[in-house]
Amino acid sequence: LQEHCTNIKLHESNHSVISKHRLESRHDFDWLKPNILHNEKYVRKREIAEMFFIKKFNNLINLQKDTDSLNNIY
Repeated sequence: LQEHCTNIKLHESNHSVISKHRLESRHDFDWLKPNILHNEKYVRKREIAEMFFIKKFNNLINLQKDTDSLNNIY
């Protein structure tokens, strides 16, 4: 979380997708009250949960393309 919050201070060539969104849309995030959507101990299960939430919310900020491996049944 801290990494996302402070990334905007870097040179623009090193900006994350979140920093680019913050600058282009003048939209900021509530860094003091993040919503934890899911906790998962195991890496693979965590990756699957992340894919699920990316697809569920159709989040345009997240540019990850690895959600194709998640079965459409989800």
